[in-house]
Order: sequence, then structure tokens, then C-alpha cells
Amino acid sequence: MIKRALVRLMLLVVLSVVAVTVIVLRSGDPDFAYQSPQPVVNDVTQLNPIAVGRVVAPESLDDIVAALISSTGKVSGGGGRFSQGGQTAFPDSLHLDMRRFNRILELDVEQKRITVQSGAIWRDIQEYIDPYDLSVSIMQTYANFTVGGSLSVNAHGRYIGEGPLVHSVESIKLILADGRVIIASPQQNRQLFYGAIGGYGGLGVIAEATLRLADNTRVKRHTTPMAIEDYYSHFLSEVRGNPDVVFHNADIYPPDYSQVRDVSWYRSSDSLTNEERLTPRDKEYWLLPKLAQLVAAFDWGKGMRQHIIDPLLYRKDSVVWRNREASYDVAELEPASREKYSYVLREYFIPVARFDEFVPKMRDIFRRHKVNVLNVSIRHAYADPDTALSWAREEVFAFVVYYRQGTSRQARQAVGKWSREMIDAAIESGGAYYLPYQVYADGRQFRRAYPNADAFFTLKDQFDPGNRFINTLWAAHYPKNRKANSEVKAELDQYYRAEEQTFLTVPEWYLVFNPQEYADFLESGNNPSDFPFMASIDEYWTQYDRVRAIAANYYPENEQYLTVLRVIGISTTLEYAYKSLYENTLGRATRWLANGEDTPEDKIIQQAQRAYSKLIFDKAWYEFEFW
Repeated sequence: MIKRALVRLMLLVVLSVVAVTVIVLRSGDPDFAYQSPQPVVNDVTQLNPIAVGRVVAPESLDDIVAALISSTGKVSGGGGRFSQGGQTAFPDSLHLDMRRFNRILELDVEQKRITVQSGAIWRDIQEYIDPYDLSVSIMQTYANFTVGGSLSVNAHGRYIGEGPLVHSVESIKLILADGRVIIASPQQNRQLFYGAIGGYGGLGVIAEATLRLADNTRVKRHTTPMAIEDYYSHFLSEVRGNPDVVFHNADIYPPDYSQVRDVSWYRSSDSLTNEERLTPRDKEYWLLPKLAQLVAAFDWGKGMRQHIIDPLLYRKDSVVWRNREASYDVAELEPASREKYSYVLREYFIPVARFDEFVPKMRDIFRRHKVNVLNVSIRHAYADPDTALSWAREEVFAFVVYYRQGTSRQARQAVGKWSREMIDAAIESGGAYYLPYQVYADGRQFRRAYPNADAFFTLKDQFDPGNRFINTLWAAHYPKNRKANSEVKAELDQYYRAEEQTFLTVPEWYLVFNPQEYADFLESGNNPSDFPFMASIDEYWTQYDRVRAIAANYYPENEQYLTVLRVIGISTTLEYAYKSLYENTLGRATRWLANGEDTPEDKIIQQAQRAYSKLIFDKAWYEFEFW
């Protein structure tokens, strides 16, 4: 008997699971496509969608001035959108999309100097100057960035004997919040020059820049693998003081972080192994993204890269033009999708002499948190003593961390935890962290890493007294914004609940009001079997699909809360499906036998439904006296 009962129970469970699965799959609005009423600005990681108020795409200096003086609210600006933490946008702001403001204004071949509008990308400059055998002096590794964006973050690259981008800038043209156009250089308006470069758009709009150029020469690649303990002395003896080294980086191999490969490019007169002057714009990249996916997915993929892929890649000599090596395209690493995972950067600057102190700290943090690091690239930069927000107050190594992370809120919280530990480790080693990435540092960390921030904020108070220029970085760290945020937090109870939960609670609220709707239906004398149980199920899942789609436009996926909604949705589906089955079979029969009148059981159900509909507004469902 017990065995038969168990078999029947299991059969009932299986049938219930099948029925619920079919009902859920046939319910809802999975094809709902939400169209935001506001323009949404995102960055390359697709992790930071921000709904701005209006987008203006200026094509002239006058367009920028007109946009500023004809408006009064907050202003944000962006170009290539390769910053990865919302540094290019702010909610409801006037957003200046600078990509059409991209003319090359003047080239002085003899003086090796070029003046460009800030929306020009470095690749455009390279194409313009390459016929004159000229090359960019300093830029980041990839050529897709805009000049204005690179100046705003004071970018750096693999150049030896150089340093931050500011070292190659002769002057800039800056537009202030009131529309004034200021020329700034190391000799003229010096404070604005060193505040705006590396100032993340906080002081004004960098409109034009005059840059120092270099000669385009042939370069030959040399690679040297070694234990990471040997790298510091190797760098000092072989790379740092060598006048023939043009590019240098060293790749640290995860997950052990014990081996490193020096990849340096030396001036050379050898015959070219590749005749291309620049990396082709229309080049197809299919292999590298797949290899990156392999490396990210498995530890053995990381080992394969270290022991098989890289040795094969570097086995042959490579002699190319400097401009070709400086014209990489970000498309070579772009994954097929960033829906569930994204590939992201973080960066830390460590005084050269403290390299061996920092590496074990970094290794320990990455291992403890199981960070999915694809590569750590070591770069070098000479000191930048002048910019207000200098990340190289002395000669430093840059540790550029390229890693994969999930896109959910929980995954971001995990990244925030190890990121803050890495920032503390960098600060303890006398260094800093880079600001163009996801904003996880607290105010204490920001101040310790950027001790001259007050000088920058004094400039902002003076030249942007209305605090118009803003983005997520300055919303977090500019004192006036921090004070306002603190006041708002103090006034709001439970402020720290994730914002997307406001949207995601809609299906829950439906389950609060639906019992009231059922109670009203019963008390009005309606036949219980006429209540739309199946339509109620469909309405719940429709609400679920729609709010999930809406929240996805602005927020990371909150997997924990979505799981809650799925659990209560499935339980509600099961409950309503059985109610519908009962009411449309036995319920109709008992109603017919009672001549359409309420039975004592019907009245009990009415009373219970009313009591539950009242309780659920103020208390949790499990506090109801079901028995």
C-alpha cells in the first residue's frame, strides 16, 4: 500500500511538473521589446547603460558652444566610449557625442606637429600622417579611441622612454560651461591644461589638441620568456635604458602568475616581414576572439596559450612599420556576445622599485577570489608630476588586467570586492589605480590614490561653479555630489536596495492585488469557476517578462531576485492551475447541485480569501493562518 501511494505521489509530481512547464512556456510575453523613451548611452563592455536626457552630435566648435549656452542642466560627453564605468554619461544629462567632431585641422610636417578636433580617432590621424613617414608619439595600444577620450583619461601605451599622453600634448582648446573657449598649454592657462588632461570631462569640453609627432620607423619584435622574479632586473638591464626599444610590454600568464614574457619592438633596418603600412581597417577577426573565449573558459586553455599558442605566435621574426604596430583594432578581441559575460579591464600603477612587492599581493587576491584573468600586461611610464589627477607621480609599472566577468549584479558585486582589495594592495605599495573603469573605489581609496584631487576640485569650483560637467565618476567622488548623495541616502529608508528591484517587484505586487480581485469576485456572487485563473497565470508571467526586459535596458541582471520571482511564479502557476482544474470540474458540479448558491465551503473560501487579501498588503504570505 505504501509503495502504491508513493508511486501515485511521484506520478502526481511528474504530471504537475509537466503541466506547470507547459503552462509557463505558453504564458507571458517573451517577445516583448522595450523601447526606451530616452536615448541610452553605453560603453564597450555593455555593462553601463545610462538613459541621458538628450544627445547632441556637434560638428563644429560653434555647435558645442551653442549646446552649452542654450541649456542649463547637467552635461556629459563621450567619444569612442571605451571607458568602462559610465565615465561618458550621466542620467538625464545633455550628452555631447563627439564622434562627428573629427576633422584634422593642420599638419606641420617639418615641426612634426598636428592639430585635430577631439572627436578624431587615432586611426584617422595615422592614415593622415603615414604618407609623410610620421607617427603618433604616445597613444594607447588600440587606435579606435578618440583623441578627446584619450586626453580625458591621460592614456598611455607601450612606448618606452615616454609616459602618459600629456607628455606629447603641446596645447588644447577647452570649452567651459558658460561657452568660453580657452587655449591651454604648459605655458598658458597652465592649471587648466594639467587639470583638463586626465580630468575625465570634469572641467569642460576638450575641443582641439595639438600633438607632437615622431618618425615612422621599422621595428623588429624580440620576445623573452622568464620567471616573474627575473623580470624586474631584466627590464632595468635590457629595456629601460635602451634607446632602440620603441614598444614594450610583458605578459604575465594566469592562473599561476609565475611566468612572464617580454614582448619588445626595437628600431631595425632589417627587411620587412609584412609590407602593410597600417593594420587593414576591414580585417576579419575570427581566430583571436575564439582563442580568448577558450582561454577564459578553461584553465587548460590558459596553459595552452602559455605553452603552445604564444610560442607558435612568436616563433618567427616580425619586422613591421611602427604605424602598423600602433594601429591595432579592438575588433580583434570583441566577443560574439556580451549578454552573459563581458571582457573588461582594470589597471594598477606601481612604483618601479616596488614591483616584486606588489606581484605576490596581486597573485594572492586573484587566486583567492578565483578571478577569471586572461592576461596581465606590464607597461612602463615615466613620472607625470604636473597633472592634477596624475596616476604616475613617480616612474611606474602599469599592470593592465584583462579579465572576464558575468553581467549579473551578483557578478559585479564579486568584481567590486576583489577590485577594492587590489586598490588597497596598490596603495600599500605606493601606487594608484586607473579611473576609466568600473567605479568601485570608496572615497578613502580615491583620496589616497589621488592625493592632489583637491587641487582639481578647486579648479572645478572655479571654472564649473554650477557643477554642470558630470558623469558616474564625478557623481561618486566630487565632494559636492557626494554630499548631495549622502543627504538623499539619509532621507530614504532601505536606500541600498538595488534600483532594478523597483521594476522587478511589479509581478510581486500583482500577486498582492490578485487575491483582492478574487475576493471581490467571489463576494459579488459570481460563480467561482468563472474566475480567470489561467489568464491570471498568463498575466503574472507577462508582467515578469516585461519588467525584466525594461530593467535590462538600464541595470545589471539581478539573478537572485529573478530566481525569487520564478519560484513564486511557479508556485502560483501550480496553485491556480489546480484551482482552475477543480473549479471547472468538481466545482461546477457542486455549484449545480446547490442550484447556483454558495455552499458552506464556498463561504469559507470567500472569508479566507478576504482575510488573505488584507494580510498580504502588510505581512509576508507565510504569516497567514492557512490551517
